Amino acid sequence: MQTMTKDEVIQKLGIVNVEPEVQDEILQNLASTVSGRILNGVYERLSDDDINELERLTDTDDEGAVEWFIKSKFENYDEYAINVENEVINELASQSKQT
Repeated sequence: MQTMTKDEVIQKLGIVNVEPEVQDEILQNLASTVSGRILNGVYERLSDDDINELERLTDTDDEGAVEWFIKSKFENYDEYAINVENEVINELASQSKQT
């Protein structure tokens, strides 16, 4: 499974004919939602010591170190992240079809 392209997400959400600025805002909100859910999932799977280390690394603003740490503690992290992204996209697509 792989992540969707920006165009695929826009198509799936049914916002092809929406102004580009609005599309960008929707995609930013989508990214924030996905990031939040992924982070929640990561925190649920980490020990208290690991959470403390992750927070310490986050404070250094070293994204590479944070990513390495998470991946070292979270088996199949990339697959998990893609699944979360697809879940959120599908939820939003479903909601937009209901309105």
